[in-house]
Amino acid sequence: MKKRSGTVILLIILLLSIVMAAGCSSDNSSSDEGVYTSISELSGKRIGVQMGSIFDGLTREKIPDAQVLYFSTFPDIVMALKSNKIDAFPILRMVMSQYMHTDDSVTIIDEEIGRNPAGYLFPKNKKGAALRDQMNEFLQGLTESGELERIEEMWREKDESKKTMIDYTELPDINGKLTFLTEGTFPPFSYLREDMVVGYDVDIAARFCREYGYALDVVMMNFEALMPAVTMGKCDFAASGIAITEERAQSVYFSDPNIYDKIVVAVLKKDTGSGSFFQSMADSFRKTFIVEKRYKLFLKGIAATLVINILSLILGTLLGFAMYLACRRGNPLANKVTSFFVWLIRGMPAVVLLMLLYYVIFGRISISGLAVAVIAFTFTFGVSMYGMLVSGVNAVDPGQTRAGYALGFDDRSTFFNLILPQAAQHFMPAYRAEIVALIKATAIVGYIAVEDLTRVGDIIRSRTYEPFFPIISVAIIYFILAAIMTAIADRVIRNIDPKKRTKEEILKGIETHD
Repeated sequence: MKKRSGTVILLIILLLSIVMAAGCSSDNSSSDEGVYTSISELSGKRIGVQMGSIFDGLTREKIPDAQVLYFSTFPDIVMALKSNKIDAFPILRMVMSQYMHTDDSVTIIDEEIGRNPAGYLFPKNKKGAALRDQMNEFLQGLTESGELERIEEMWREKDESKKTMIDYTELPDINGKLTFLTEGTFPPFSYLREDMVVGYDVDIAARFCREYGYALDVVMMNFEALMPAVTMGKCDFAASGIAITEERAQSVYFSDPNIYDKIVVAVLKKDTGSGSFFQSMADSFRKTFIVEKRYKLFLKGIAATLVINILSLILGTLLGFAMYLACRRGNPLANKVTSFFVWLIRGMPAVVLLMLLYYVIFGRISISGLAVAVIAFTFTFGVSMYGMLVSGVNAVDPGQTRAGYALGFDDRSTFFNLILPQAAQHFMPAYRAEIVALIKATAIVGYIAVEDLTRVGDIIRSRTYEPFFPIISVAIIYFILAAIMTAIADRVIRNIDPKKRTKEEILKGIETHD
């Protein structure tokens, strides 16, 4: 009864969230004037900045006493502004010009607070230096011919059909294949259009590879993870409107700038009103799932999330069992190694473990982010499984072991036939809870270039400029996945717990006589 009540309450909360999201997404401004009209008015206000960008230092310099709040992506900052969590945010003029084509509730203060000379990043090694020199040569040629200016003008266009670029997936591998990292949620510099990452930075990268005979592999990654990935040599080059600074140049090679864009401040407009609720809901659903067949992105994200969770669940369970069996008879070495491993994994946040594995442990090894995610969550679930086994076995009366020996069972048979089934009744409820915790924990794998469900939600938000509807859709899908996984776990618990089985199920396969 309690489970049903909790489910109903959660569904009501999700439905109310959708209603609120639709209301916020349907804003139609009746005035072009912003809530704030000058930079001086923002003194002491809440300013949102994207982690890893130069906007942090610029905000503190240009806006005295600003309360700086940090966000991972541009859609996150927009959502914070529209839900009144922040008062303004600095952003590139090129990015805001694209956003304001689709959302009439946001405007910019007509004051430039800086310039953003952006370029391409290369690892500080021999290959990186050679690629940087080739890129500088290429950019110089584009500049002298006027082609760079034409490319920039094209990606500033409102009409998406006019933004064309070569199919980099078909580039021939003449001089090798380059891996290019970009954010993928920062239009018009880089974003996902149908099944292809496009944008100003991607376009130039593709033209560069075509010119010098390289094949190209484009990988999306969180903005704040781009610099560490380049530094550790996880790619050949990267870009996403990344500013060239002296501090960054100490860790990576920069190309010459491919753009000098203005930095402006975005704020809400005054006197915003609401449109039709049902029309807004239908429009949000269409843009989130139907346009450009974005439901395929959700399916891809769900698949990645399920692969990580299922593999981590299976491998983590096996790892936990292996650790317990190694320590069960008191082996000193096994106990010390296991205790250290458990202490290390339990004391480390999952996102730190992911970054440590991806950038340090496997920093020089060509391994996919998906594989690293499985390894990381196998470790975390394995440690949890080990703890559950310890507590479950300790809850079994020691006399059960002596009874097993008295019946002629050896140590192994006693454990697996008598002790473990009884211990399972104690730890299976915790095992069920750990499955749900695992599903929620894997939402951070976007930090290491994995397009899971959460990351797909960010990508779609960057394309639809719908700050709320996609993330609520992601929440509902996670709820459904968790419900399915817990239903399976409940079935297992029911099968091993005599108190929850019928007499017929318990006696199945046993001949009885009335």
